[in-house]
Amino acid sequence: MIDETVSHYRILKILGSGGMGEVYLAEDTRLGRSVAVKFLSASYQYDKDRRERFLREARAASALRSPNVAAIYDIGEHEGAMYMAMEFCEGDLLSTMLEHGPLGVHQSIDIAIQVAGALDEAHSVGIVHRDIKSSNLIITPRGLVKVLDFGVAKMFVTPESTQEQSDERTVQLGKETAPGIILGTIAYMSPEQARGLGIDGRSDLYSLGVLLYEMLTRTLPFEGATTGDLLVSVLSKDPPSLAAYSTQIPAEMQWIVSKALRKDKTLRYQTARDFIIDLKNLASGLKTKMLPPETQSERHPGAEAPRARAAKKSSGPRSRKRKSVDSIAVLPLINSTDNPDFEYLSDGITESLINTLSRIPKLRVMARSTVFKYKGRDIDPQRVGAELNVRAVFTGRLRRVGEKFLFGAELVDVNDGSLLWGEQYTRRLSGILSLQDEISADIGEKLRLKLSTGERRKLAKRATENTEAYELYLRGRFHWSKWTEDGLRESIAFFEQALSKDPSFALAYSGLAAAYGVLSYFNPDTAQAHGAILQAKACAHRALELDEAQAESHLVLGNMANFNDWDFPTAERELRLAIELNPSLSDAHQSYSMSLMNQCRFDEAIAEMELAVELDPLSVPANMGWGFLLFNIGRYGEALTQISKSIELEPTISLAENDPTFHIAHQLLGGCLEQLRKYEEAVAEYLTMIREWPGKAEMSKAVLQAFFETGMSGFWRRFAEFAPELVERRLITPLFAACVYASIGDKDGAFEWIEKALGARLPSLSHIQADPRFETLRSDPRFDDVLRRMGVSRKEQLDSGLSSN
Repeated sequence: MIDETVSHYRILKILGSGGMGEVYLAEDTRLGRSVAVKFLSASYQYDKDRRERFLREARAASALRSPNVAAIYDIGEHEGAMYMAMEFCEGDLLSTMLEHGPLGVHQSIDIAIQVAGALDEAHSVGIVHRDIKSSNLIITPRGLVKVLDFGVAKMFVTPESTQEQSDERTVQLGKETAPGIILGTIAYMSPEQARGLGIDGRSDLYSLGVLLYEMLTRTLPFEGATTGDLLVSVLSKDPPSLAAYSTQIPAEMQWIVSKALRKDKTLRYQTARDFIIDLKNLASGLKTKMLPPETQSERHPGAEAPRARAAKKSSGPRSRKRKSVDSIAVLPLINSTDNPDFEYLSDGITESLINTLSRIPKLRVMARSTVFKYKGRDIDPQRVGAELNVRAVFTGRLRRVGEKFLFGAELVDVNDGSLLWGEQYTRRLSGILSLQDEISADIGEKLRLKLSTGERRKLAKRATENTEAYELYLRGRFHWSKWTEDGLRESIAFFEQALSKDPSFALAYSGLAAAYGVLSYFNPDTAQAHGAILQAKACAHRALELDEAQAESHLVLGNMANFNDWDFPTAERELRLAIELNPSLSDAHQSYSMSLMNQCRFDEAIAEMELAVELDPLSVPANMGWGFLLFNIGRYGEALTQISKSIELEPTISLAENDPTFHIAHQLLGGCLEQLRKYEEAVAEYLTMIREWPGKAEMSKAVLQAFFETGMSGFWRRFAEFAPELVERRLITPLFAACVYASIGDKDGAFEWIEKALGARLPSLSHIQADPRFETLRSDPRFDDVLRRMGVSRKEQLDSGLSSN
């Protein structure tokens, strides 16, 4: 075709080829401009369906007036070959750009906004693209996005349209595997498109969510070795969190992508315009964060991220003199033994080092739950240090040679990547007990930490002299850290075996107390939960009898007093002791913040929660607690962001079907969205929080119909009709049922459910004074009576401007 003239187009060179044909660069001899001429492949010239698809692409694209759609100039035939002349878009395919790595957040947002703009135009005239993917987008040198290939586009019924929807199915799976059997690309398809159901513009928005995920991670969210595997992934699996690829991706982005990729199209973005609004709001927020502090709007000091405050403190010209190390992250020891059975050893030594170093005064040590997010990843210590805002990063590797273990350890200066210290240790399994002491001492000496005699004695004190007991304890901690019901029960078995070897092993009792404490909080059976509470308290007291410096045991007792006994003075005493014994214990700061919040001491609660998140920035409980606190003081926009971030992080709690974290997160997201008047999104979150059950479809249909007819009031009134069954099935708690009845003004119903929560001694009842959803009940004498029977003194809400959003 080179140098041939087709009508008034002189063919210059081939640009590319695909399943439908070839595309050439040509000169429009009439207008003197470059155009792209697409020819339908000769093998398809007599294929009626292919010719129709070719014509459909021309008609669909020519109907659009978006700058982000390649314009169609002409269509015709040349020597029996159909061709289409279109705008020549000079630039790179997005798929080619991604071969060099993921795009930045800002560039990804810009591209997604432009694609959404093109889709908004297409959907407004009843056209759905059906094949949005990175290889169908060209990015020009000036950053303009051009959406290509409307070859699989089809018309769909719009609210203004009267045409009947075609019976054509999107996917036609048969025995053949040749290109074209599946209209569209499976990895980008919405579930309804992959199943061959009727589609509309929401399917394109799902594909845009896949594209956004790909731009940010260079990976598709759904993958499979075969077409069948890929279809199963698209239809039933959730993609890995964006945080698994980069902690630099903001939590708001996870929220946007997660919403776009919802399996149920009624719960994802309903219009491209909604998608654009959220993307622009995120872009605006990110630009604000990049402005100098004096140009940003004034915010309450509690809203400032701990890492940002730390950055302010360290700003200014860098001193040539090396500053002292005041913060450290101990990354998980790498198990290079080729034997997964020794994973407990590498993890246990890591955790022991964290616990030992965290007792050093004035040394901030990152919590286990944050550093273990990096386990199994190829990491750069400098990058990790910058992400966690620490001065030094400890890395290590465990190898086995015969009957001996080799431990290689390094301490890296985050500022310049230099090696502060490195050492090799050789131990038999029987000598593991002394390893953490020696490493901790070496690190302390290298960092030139000034310790008193008492502090040195405390650090040198061993939890046990029995090597076998210590190994069993490490196995117990390994299973405890899985945070599953089976894992917790296995940890209890190992802790008890450790105690059989050394009955005075206080740390093993502390482990038992923590395991029983978690089981009690997440067990929906009241009798079993009460039994676990008694065991947790007994083990914690026994641990403290053996060693009064067990911070974790004081933490357990503080949590029991706060959530189960509603004894806030005792909770404060125990939690303050835990913090005093281990200032780097993030869980203690978080629990103390919750206790202060329950007493409406919001300023103090904010300060403690900031410390908790600073010490453990990747902790799901810490981020969830911070979001819950922001919700309770009325800062709903910030709460929405924080709770979304906690969902973005990998779940750390998955106790069979009784995991309340999922329920609480989506419940709070719904509450934030409702307060922000984003009612449709709020309703979607409230329905998401309820796990699947036989009546969910019927209930969802009923409450949605009520919502569309009479708004949120109708939604909650209809929801209240289902509340008794939902509580009975343990899909919601009696306390949330009380919230529902309070929201519709039924005080009698609300107090009836509160009485049931009181009778079951629900831990969440401790929040009743701080939770704004009970505001309408506080003037009722029955509210004070409930507090009296809980043994709690009435605290008035603080009026210090915290409740303004």
